[in-house]
Amino acid sequence: MTTTNHSKPVRLAGAALTAAVENDWRRASDAVERLNRECPGAGLMTALIAWCDTFAAHANGGAAPTFGKVRLKPWAVGTGSTEQEVPARTRWAIDLIQARAEGDEAAFNAVVQQLNDISDGYQRGNYVSALLESIALTIRSLPRGYARMGSR
Repeated sequence: MTTTNHSKPVRLAGAALTAAVENDWRRASDAVERLNRECPGAGLMTALIAWCDTFAAHANGGAAPTFGKVRLKPWAVGTGSTEQEVPARTRWAIDLIQARAEGDEAAFNAVVQQLNDISDGYQRGNYVSALLESIALTIRSLPRGYARMGSR
């Protein structure tokens, strides 16, 4: 996690992401469940922002996210393809990361609202898991600063 905020939601979000990067999904799930239980409401919003900012910092190779237009594409690690259809939960994760990376608060809040509108808690958890999975896979698979490689 890139934030200097050491609040409980940020610590739990960091624990969840660290576990996801280590491919320890039981520990990641436990951290997210604890986040939801101990930091209801604003805690998850804090975690969503921290996770998206961590993705942006990794992609840009810097600690602080810089807002601006970005282009995110789903990537099939096994094949290298960027031209495949993705499940709705993965599309949601991409849209959330993109809205945050662009600094578009209205779009970010709209994507968060899509999550809030899901009445089934299990399904909502699948969406949050897709976000963690996308970020963890990126951190494991691509070098820090990959978004700036080859650009001048």
